[in-house]
Amino acid sequence: MAPVKDASEVTTQRCLKSDHLRCIDNWFSANFYRFGTFVYRQKYKFLISSILLNLILSSGLLFLEVNDDLEYLFTPLGTPGIADKAVMESKFLVGDEGVEFLPDRILSSYLKHGEVIVLPVNGTNILQKETIKELLTLDRVLRTFEFEALIDGNVTRLTYEDLCMKWLGQCIDNPLLALYREQLDLFDVIPLTYPSVSTMDGREVFLAQQLMGVQATNRTHFEDSKNEVHPQKVNINAAAGISLYYFLQTGSDEMEEIALKWEEEAEQRLRQMQTSSVRFEIYFAFSYSLAQEVQKASKRVIPRFVATFSMLSVFAVLSMVTSDWVTSRPVLALLGVVSAAFAITSAVGMLAFCSVQFNEIVAMMPFLVIGVGVDDMFIMVSAWRQRSIYVSVEEKMGRTYSEAAVSITITNLTDIIAFLVGSSTPIPAVRMFCIYAGVAMFFAYLYQVAFFGACMAFIGDREKENRHCITFQKVKPKNASRNKFYRMFCAGGVPQEKRIAGLHREETVTHPILTFFRDYYSPLFAKVQTKLFALFLLVVCLLGSFIGCMNVTEGLRLHNLAPDLSAPWKFYNIRDQFLSSFCSPISVAFTTELEYWDESTQLRIENMTQHLEKSYYSYGRMYTSSWIRSYLWYLSNTGRLDEGMSDKKEFLHILKYEFLQDFRFSHFTLDIVFIENDQNEVTGIEASRIVLPTYGANDAIGEKSLMLDFRARTKVADMNATVFTPMFLVYDSYVGLITYTLQTVSIALMSMFVVAIVMIPHPICAVSVTLCAVSIDAAVLGYMSLWGVSLDIVSVINILLCIGFSVDFSAHITYAYVSSSHKDPTQRAVEAVRNLGTPIFLSAASSMIAIAPLSTASVYIFRTFFKTLFLVMAIGALHGLLFLPVILSLLGFLIPAQDKAKSETNVYVPVSKLDTSSMDAEEIEIIDSIVTSV
Repeated sequence: MAPVKDASEVTTQRCLKSDHLRCIDNWFSANFYRFGTFVYRQKYKFLISSILLNLILSSGLLFLEVNDDLEYLFTPLGTPGIADKAVMESKFLVGDEGVEFLPDRILSSYLKHGEVIVLPVNGTNILQKETIKELLTLDRVLRTFEFEALIDGNVTRLTYEDLCMKWLGQCIDNPLLALYREQLDLFDVIPLTYPSVSTMDGREVFLAQQLMGVQATNRTHFEDSKNEVHPQKVNINAAAGISLYYFLQTGSDEMEEIALKWEEEAEQRLRQMQTSSVRFEIYFAFSYSLAQEVQKASKRVIPRFVATFSMLSVFAVLSMVTSDWVTSRPVLALLGVVSAAFAITSAVGMLAFCSVQFNEIVAMMPFLVIGVGVDDMFIMVSAWRQRSIYVSVEEKMGRTYSEAAVSITITNLTDIIAFLVGSSTPIPAVRMFCIYAGVAMFFAYLYQVAFFGACMAFIGDREKENRHCITFQKVKPKNASRNKFYRMFCAGGVPQEKRIAGLHREETVTHPILTFFRDYYSPLFAKVQTKLFALFLLVVCLLGSFIGCMNVTEGLRLHNLAPDLSAPWKFYNIRDQFLSSFCSPISVAFTTELEYWDESTQLRIENMTQHLEKSYYSYGRMYTSSWIRSYLWYLSNTGRLDEGMSDKKEFLHILKYEFLQDFRFSHFTLDIVFIENDQNEVTGIEASRIVLPTYGANDAIGEKSLMLDFRARTKVADMNATVFTPMFLVYDSYVGLITYTLQTVSIALMSMFVVAIVMIPHPICAVSVTLCAVSIDAAVLGYMSLWGVSLDIVSVINILLCIGFSVDFSAHITYAYVSSSHKDPTQRAVEAVRNLGTPIFLSAASSMIAIAPLSTASVYIFRTFFKTLFLVMAIGALHGLLFLPVILSLLGFLIPAQDKAKSETNVYVPVSKLDTSSMDAEEIEIIDSIVTSV
């Protein structure tokens, strides 16, 4: 017999010849061929080592640390808000020091507090006497109920009055309720004005941030005159609701625990009043509420993952069961799902060992990875199915790896690169997810080629020995069955009659889905009508995505972080409906030493203050809390300003020892940081601030505009001022969201193109794959918007998923297309769909099944993940199974076909690699003559 070259040697030598475009592809195919045969020979070692590796890494789950700090997770690193917060906290009191404080000066969102929104039933006016009386009763219950707490080891009974944030020795009160307590007996309905009301003793009570859905007479009159010294207030006719707040002092760990105890007790009281009240709808949230619900949401997703695992297992088994009980592979299907599960536990365990924190968004990762792992399994099994039943198991393994492993390498590599790029984004929540997903994708690939490959080897040996797929007992072929029952439930395997044509044919029994794509669907691509329909549908798809992209909304609302209908979800949802009443007061701080006693400095500060007050989002001059403006009025009113106040020492002395001692101005002590010498003498002012209440930001875009407007106005003044409110940390995530998304997507697409042009042996094919990815990403973004999904941190993660997944289907089809030896471009497309249609369909279906349980999740984040990934799979499969084959068939004249004479699959089949144990001498002689002639 003439010597026959090894297949891997042939493909390696081919790189030295003229087929330069296929050189890298052939090199990968040859080496994967060697690796596949090596896995077969060492299958026991690969199986055992994979299991041990998973056990070792999975033990890291014991050290898993969950991060529920929402402010940290969703605030982009390096944004101005983080730096501004650090500056403000270094200069001023934050509010948790346990000293007297005012809520509008708070610099942290972590302070212990409770917020309550009260709405009248049936949407009636809440400003009615009987309603107000019941509201005062609710407030009294929260202020007077007693609870037990440990103080210095002793059990003590406390009330809100013992813990409340105080100013001048009195608990901070809700201004509107304080007004009603004083005057409700005097009036049937107290006349109120917007945005503040003047009391009989001359005080001005600011109400705008307590009343919700205000109906006022000629409200525009105030807005037109708000920059005047005495703006025109308007009469309030009705209000849709009232917001109440309760702030607690802390100052120590013990007081933190006691404050938390009050919050928990207050929540129980409010739940009771929710069910008993006939006049009110009550909504509430406490400092711990949102973070607690986020933690619960992560745990609630576990049963859904169990459902996903079960559904995928059933689907995988059904997809690999045929009427032949030898070539059916239900056990292999289950092991493919187990392989994906190994990847998840290994990734999470290893990262837990490395102290990489877990969060709510990362909880979506298992649904993604298990779908990808099953996708890879289908590609591997599809390649295995196309090998001749007469080829030895070792040769089958080599051929399967040389074809399928290259394909899944392309897709997994692009997925890993996409997440690697995503891990560089400045948003910690996105970064954590991308790290977990990228590492899990690596392990999914590793276990696929090692653990699942070893399982395939064992299954191959079982099939070679004609053993039953479930009982593993040897059985007879169908044509040798003893009876109908045996033929139906036991028989299978290689028939007794051998034909030499069987050398290159598929298995004798195929799955119905495979039959559909082979005999019915793929031939459609030879028809002109199919091509015209595909191009028309592509235009329609792109048009729809364009319309959706033009209507993208931005921003992640706080209620979307909590499970539906939970207390925080209801509270923040209602608050968002009346958002303009809840814009936070803004602190504008001068954090460098200024000569405040100098008239030019005073003028610069006043000019900047007026510039800020002209903002659309400001309530105007009357409601700005400016110590320098009030101090100059004080000096003028006492006649000392007329004498000139340029003396530094006198200016500082009067400021500290007279002005700030006056109870009318004592709140300004929170706004001025003095410099004192060793003798406690005031020598200067280190920092100071003014505070402006704001309104009018009705959505995420408005909130972003508010923040950017005030920042821009402070820069124009050239005063080195810092503008800050805790909510700016949330608004900052809106500012760079589109920029982060575009940058990440662009880098990921370029990286993907590089991978494609290296791995797929023709530049036009690489360009086609890249354009498909762009088309899929654009379609997903557009239809995501039309489906009611906003552009927020969660959807940004999902867009990153698009980069990797949009390559999967197109890369498989393209690789099959360029591997075809047909000269006719249309026939190459037909062959590509015939060979890869089934695994692509099964991959898309399995991924949809993997995420299906999330569609019923009670958390917006998980439902958004389902919607986006469903779109990725549906649109990706549409591109891979319809659009791309048509485009390749039209551009195929630019892509040279693979030389059939050099096709290792059809020619270089060493006899040593064939399973000749069941062949007779005549068949072996015929095979020998064929190979020798070649």
